[in-house]
Amino acid sequence: MKRRMFVASGLAPVALTACGGGEDTGQTVTAEAADRAQALRAKPTPTPPPTGTQGAALDALKRAAKFMNETVSYRGGYVWQYLPDFSTVWGEMEAKRTMCWIQPPGTPTAGHAFLDAYHATGDESYYHAAHRTAKALVEAQHDAGGWNYIHDFAGERSLRQWYHTIGANGWRLEEFQHYYGNATFDDAGTAVSSQFLLRMYLEKRDHRFKHAVQRAIQFVLAAQFKGGVADGGWPQRWPVNPNAISSMPLPNPQQLPAGAQQGMEDGDYTTMVTFNDDVAGENIKFLLMCVVGLGETRLIPSIHRAMECLRRLQQPGPQAGWGL
Repeated sequence: MKRRMFVASGLAPVALTACGGGEDTGQTVTAEAADRAQALRAKPTPTPPPTGTQGAALDALKRAAKFMNETVSYRGGYVWQYLPDFSTVWGEMEAKRTMCWIQPPGTPTAGHAFLDAYHATGDESYYHAAHRTAKALVEAQHDAGGWNYIHDFAGERSLRQWYHTIGANGWRLEEFQHYYGNATFDDAGTAVSSQFLLRMYLEKRDHRFKHAVQRAIQFVLAAQFKGGVADGGWPQRWPVNPNAISSMPLPNPQQLPAGAQQGMEDGDYTTMVTFNDDVAGENIKFLLMCVVGLGETRLIPSIHRAMECLRRLQQPGPQAGWGL
């Protein structure tokens, strides 16, 4: 799964202020203020419309974004792939048309792309598309503050039916074989959604997104292991559901080669410290973005604990890496 760095584009102005950028005193401030006032009084030079390759690229971008927002999306949400007539759609598995896939490259990935396009062009239509996608993510946010891989706008009954039919056949995709009813850090679904909503809040200070971000922060903090060798790490899924399975589903026997192990002998791994798919790294990134963008310095100890967990659980040489 490909990931991108979204910190710089969303937080550059805030980071500049936080680091002291642009701060001057005395005559320098007075001179700069006079220059700015003169520039505002001056008649702006018209910007010629883009031509050639740049114009063609902007036109293609506009048409693609309009198509994605108005035709492809379902209430602002996205899955991964679609047949031209939308008769069948897929995320990591076949999905319902009423679903959105949170796991990248799904809904939050599309939101980041729209917001990046808005930053690059200043065209409000891209912001409106990003805003619609952000509202879909707010609706999909789990009560605990994180996100599951998928959300079904048709309701929980429809989602459970998907797990009992399509999801139940997902060999290798063990978590789709059982409805946990909680949220996941896996594949950066919660982290990238949180990062996108933070960017949306910082863009125009829409408080509906700030509330969602604060809930996401609390989710990340509450899920972080406290004490012992696991201190500072995160599980794959949270909160622990007492009705969840105690061991991972076994593959269908007819699909398992003779003599092969099924790979789930250690039980339900979703409650264990997880490094797979950059769970810790993406959570640390989100918390750092909140420190810089919101001034949430209370998060720094949690960041330190997470980094110390990474150091502490590194395997010894000669293969000094990490387990999943």
